[in-house]
Amino acid sequence: MTQALTLVDASASDSGPATTHAPSADVAGLARLPSEWQTIDHVVLDDVIIDHVIVGPNGVFAISVDPDPTPATVEEDGLYRNGVRVTTTVKSAIMAAHELRRRVGDQLFAYPLLVTAVASVDQLGRLGVTPDHRIPEAIWSHVGSPLTRTQRMEITWALQSLAV
Repeated sequence: MTQALTLVDASASDSGPATTHAPSADVAGLARLPSEWQTIDHVVLDDVIIDHVIVGPNGVFAISVDPDPTPATVEEDGLYRNGVRVTTTVKSAIMAAHELRRRVGDQLFAYPLLVTAVASVDQLGRLGVTPDHRIPEAIWSHVGSPLTRTQRMEITWALQSLAV
């Protein structure tokens, strides 16, 4: 039996209930996800805005899109752009996933994924890092917590009220 998903201190958007919809044009790789994956764009959790939340068979992914198009590299100790360590973008991506998990409780683990100008899919600690055209690869190859169709629907419905 599946336990219903309940948001903690969630407030619905003033604009009415949101729906899942086609992925935003800013991340082309989202359009290549299979139909069983749901994308909820622009989820607002208090002061944290998550660019996209993807709910699928192998888990929930909090997608943060790096606004800086400058090429970056993933090193052992961080993300670097022009030789300078990028900390704000990395911390924001991790915080977005943490806030999502806090809001839905221990019922799910949201995997953080940063979409930025890197050459290939990589891992920076618990943060996945990928170029936009390789989002499907980053998600499909991630060993996550399997979700039933019912669990995916409950999570999607719960998150729709937080999308703007």
